[in-house]
Amino acid sequence: MRSELRMHRLLLAMLTTLLLGFVAVLFYLGTNVANEYFEATVSVVVIVAVGAAFVYMGTAEGIVAFQFGLRHKRELWGYLTLGLISVVSGLYLAMFERTSLQTVALVLSPHAFLFGIVELRIAQHMRHHPKQRNLLVVGGACELLLGIVLLSSSRLSVDQTATLLGYVATLTALQLLGFLFYRHPNITLQTKRSRNS
Repeated sequence: MRSELRMHRLLLAMLTTLLLGFVAVLFYLGTNVANEYFEATVSVVVIVAVGAAFVYMGTAEGIVAFQFGLRHKRELWGYLTLGLISVVSGLYLAMFERTSLQTVALVLSPHAFLFGIVELRIAQHMRHHPKQRNLLVVGGACELLLGIVLLSSSRLSVDQTATLLGYVATLTALQLLGFLFYRHPNITLQTKRSRNS
């Protein structure tokens, strides 16, 4: 069980790092690029970064899926499906010439919906932990709303879309950090007991 938990955490850590790096790049470009070059520079950097991140995470998710093996069918098929969606999204962004920030937002929207659904699904299993359950419900609802906003990004300017993508990445990274640093009290207590024995 601990090795499976480590694999989940490894993927979450990779995704969180990529999201925080994406936010840092957007922040840097927003403060250091002159206005007339902002749109073109941000578009190219974001499209390349998001496309590469999708392919990278999709490959990692595929590898982790096979690490779980057939004894964990839900994880196997979940990670394989997510990996396939991620790789296809990254290749789509890389191959089409008419890709814009609005296209990136549209490609990201299904990922926001999936993350929101997963958070709500996890919340259903946390009946004995009301605080964590409520946080997951709020986070899942937030991700679903972000998915809807990302779908409507075609009406936004490039600057507004870049800002929206930054907000979405920040909110998602904050939620992932909560998953990364969550420690179940019983596991911590058992670990301390085993060390003292």
